[in-house]
Amino acid sequence: MWLLPPLLLLLIPGSAADITGPEEARGPERGSLTVQCRYDRGWETHVKFWCRGAEFRKCTILVRTTGSEQQVKKDRVSIRDNQKSSTFTVTMEKLRREDADTYWCGFEKNESNPGVPVRVTVGPGSSAVITGPGEARGPERGSLTVQCRYVPGWEKHVKYWCRGSDFSICRTLVRTAGSEQEVTRNRLSIRDNQTSRVFTMTMEKLRREDADTYWCMIERVGSDHGVPVRVTVGPVPVTTEVPTSSPTVSSLHPEGRSLLSSVHFLLLVFLKLPVFLSMLGAVLWVNRPQWGSGGGGTPHYENQ
Repeated sequence: MWLLPPLLLLLIPGSAADITGPEEARGPERGSLTVQCRYDRGWETHVKFWCRGAEFRKCTILVRTTGSEQQVKKDRVSIRDNQKSSTFTVTMEKLRREDADTYWCGFEKNESNPGVPVRVTVGPGSSAVITGPGEARGPERGSLTVQCRYVPGWEKHVKYWCRGSDFSICRTLVRTAGSEQEVTRNRLSIRDNQTSRVFTMTMEKLRREDADTYWCMIERVGSDHGVPVRVTVGPVPVTTEVPTSSPTVSSLHPEGRSLLSSVHFLLLVFLKLPVFLSMLGAVLWVNRPQWGSGGGGTPHYENQ
C-alpha cells in the first residue's frame, strides 16, 4: 500500500512531469535571454504560455501560443512552439533589472495547467558573452548579413551558424576554424574578426524556405554560448522600367494612323490646295499677253 501515494502523484492533473525546463536563466541588462521548455508527447496542439509570479496559479501570463507553431510576440517577449521536437522557446529582449523574478513555462490543459518554474536573473550588460541583432531580413534571391559580437577571451574559439528553434539540437551550417580565415559552404559564409571580436555570416541567393530561427554560436567545453537570430525572407523587389523615348507615329494604333490621314487630307483640301491655286494664278497673271492701248480688243503685233 505504500506505493499508492507515488502512483497517485503521477495521476494528478497538472503534474510537473508533463513539462520540464531549466531551473534558472540569466541574461545581460539591455540584452536578451532564451528559455526552452520540453513537454510530453500528446500536448503538441495545446496552448503554451510564459507567465510571471512566485505562485503559479496567480501568475500573470505575458505571452502565449495559438496552439500552432507560429511565433507570437508581445512587447519584449516572444514564444514559439516546435511541435516536432516537443519544445517551446521563450525569448525576452531588452532586459531590465526589474525583469528579474520567477517565471513559469506552462501549457493549457482541461483540468489544471502543468507548469515548471524558471528563476530569471538580470546581470550587468557586460556579462553577455555573445550578442546579436535578434532579427535579420533579406529579399528573395538576394542576400543578408548578420554580425554577432563577443567579449574578450573567446577570440580563438570556433564560431558557427546553426539553424533550428532548439539551440541544443540545431543543425550547424557553417563554422570557422578558430582563425580569421573566411569559410564558405554552399550559399553561406562566415568570417571571424578577432581584432574587433565580431564574426559575420552572409546568406546568399535567399529562398522563402530559408526563413527560420538561426543561432550565432561559440564552441566551448560544456554548453556552447549562443544567441538567436530570427531570419525572414521578403518578396523580390519590383523594378519599374521607364521609357527612354517618346512613342513615334509608327507605333500608334491603326485608328490613330487613320485619324492622322484624315487630318492630312483636310489640310490638303482647305489649306494647301487654295494656296497652290493662288500661287498658280499669280504666275499666270504676271505672264499674261500684253494688250494694245487702243480699244477694239484686237491684238497689236509688231512688224516683222
